[in-house]
Amino acid sequence: MIARIFRTILSLLKSDDLDKVQSLSDMDYWESRAKQFGKRAVFNISHTEEELDKVTLKQKREIFPQLKKILKGNEKTILDFGCGSGRFTKNLAELIDGKSIGVDPIKSLINLAPAGDNVEYKIMREGRIPLEDHSIDIVWICLVLGGITKDEILHKTILEIKRTLKPGGVIFLIENTSDKDSSDRWVFRGIKEYQELFPFVKIKHLSDYYDCGEKISIMVGA
Repeated sequence: MIARIFRTILSLLKSDDLDKVQSLSDMDYWESRAKQFGKRAVFNISHTEEELDKVTLKQKREIFPQLKKILKGNEKTILDFGCGSGRFTKNLAELIDGKSIGVDPIKSLINLAPAGDNVEYKIMREGRIPLEDHSIDIVWICLVLGGITKDEILHKTILEIKRTLKPGGVIFLIENTSDKDSSDRWVFRGIKEYQELFPFVKIKHLSDYYDCGEKISIMVGA
């Protein structure tokens, strides 16, 4: 669906505009998308503005019970990596009864994030997570890595995640694993590929749900 929508957008652009879009870096693209769509930028763009709350509620119903199952009760910090407009960040703090830190490189999205007790937001710059080494109990990553299209940047990102995770910490990963061709702005990877990307934890597949006909997989690594 994402690839089809992107191809449709490209087909409507003039050649000069097309050259500009294709030349954008991932960062520039998401900054431009955030400026155009606001909170809607982090959703499958086929969802209307009126559907956003309903989609988020569905995701929480599908994902949060899986996260609750793996909690030990001693978790104090959870990192919402690529938090966007912070639609999960506040609830994640409540879920672990601890502190949630949302990080994202797009400042305009961070500015939309809701405040809350035990919630903090930070801007990522030059791909670095602005946190100390081994300071996080759980790293939550929801539909973020598919938007990193360059292998070099992806591997650097994963090393940053590893750096901030405490020994014995948990990676909680939700990604689009549909068997589809990737676009210039989204990479569809299978579960096995995500397992290989995180060699420092053992990624297990917990369950799937569907959004706009695409398979979204919930995985955990410890």
